[in-house]
Amino acid sequence: MPQQAFLKGIRGYWDALGQPGAPPELGESRIDAFIDLLHVTADDEHAFRLLKLLDSPYAGIAVGDTSRPWRLHWALQVGEVEPFVAAGIDDLIFVADTIADHQGRHRVYTLKDGTRGDFEFADLAGALRWMTAQVQHAKGRLDDAELQEVQSDASALLDDEWEEGPTSALFIVEELLDTPLPEAWDAISRGQWPMVESDGSDAPVDREDGWQRRLSLWLTRRFLASRSLALPSEITVSDMDAVHRSLVDHLIDFEQAIHAGDVPRIIDEAAGGGDSRLAALAHDWIERHDSWRTAASVPAPDEDDLFQEEPAPFQHTPFTRKLMQALSGSLDGMVERGELELDPDRKDALLIELVTAGSDARSVKHMLKKLTSTLVDSEHVEEIYPSDDKIQDRLKADLGG
Repeated sequence: MPQQAFLKGIRGYWDALGQPGAPPELGESRIDAFIDLLHVTADDEHAFRLLKLLDSPYAGIAVGDTSRPWRLHWALQVGEVEPFVAAGIDDLIFVADTIADHQGRHRVYTLKDGTRGDFEFADLAGALRWMTAQVQHAKGRLDDAELQEVQSDASALLDDEWEEGPTSALFIVEELLDTPLPEAWDAISRGQWPMVESDGSDAPVDREDGWQRRLSLWLTRRFLASRSLALPSEITVSDMDAVHRSLVDHLIDFEQAIHAGDVPRIIDEAAGGGDSRLAALAHDWIERHDSWRTAASVPAPDEDDLFQEEPAPFQHTPFTRKLMQALSGSLDGMVERGELELDPDRKDALLIELVTAGSDARSVKHMLKKLTSTLVDSEHVEEIYPSDDKIQDRLKADLGG
């Protein structure tokens, strides 16, 4: 019955738009078929169309650009939803959950000015019924009262247990919008940090549908509370889809910049990029950052300090502790496989050398290159047998992708 209602909804919408013949073959799943339907009908003046999301929102978030909805589009991407809009309804964004609920239904929500709208649908069939009526209303075939009657019948109040936590797509999107990631970028440019408390929850690692968006929300909250990123031991970056890997890479770069005190790579790239607005905001960010860094500079050492023979002890951060732990296991594995000869007494010194090199990297890719070259050139290593490329592949695998 639900499948019949969905197919009837597709045909009704197709006919309302005045499309010729029967609908073409669409995707196998309901959500894929729905998205395909919006694609193939998008040119009609009365049609609903998929919202084109901004590419790579992190530069806009980092420099604080408010002229474009970077934050909203980031939340929609990480929330794993398909947003679409309608001609003549400019203030509403419709959001279809790509992940089905426990009854196999893809819920459809509305957003207005970044907050939850007044009406939503329990499934795609209900949404299609209302979309069909909206098209007919736009063409003068339904009056206001008839449209309202269809809306009342097709829409639903989504306030069940599914909506109370991160099983709900709208819960994820709204919570991401509430996280102060852009505010943290602005604060760190001023030598500050927003006050964020950890909710103390455990990482979602159940691998059930939607686990990646739930994990991304958890990682973002945790990072903002602790200024460090640590994936659960059960999860590696390679387990995650591209949109969630991008978030992890972004948070890693942010963490490295925080603890190194340098201008972050994403800010540097925006300052030299082709988007003049982002470039101007990035230069402002750098100016603020340089200003407080200069003011906070440590005074010159006393004369007695100039004759210290021992270097200052290595200062750990949460990131370097995690990196050192992973590298230690990787080195042990290389020794066991006969790929590396290393005096056990020199392992700690090698680890500090590697972590120091890795913590200054601009990105994960850059970090792998620096770790590889440092390991190959280190005086603490007696012999190393694999090629540089194989070493880098080994480190990539051992460090979680």
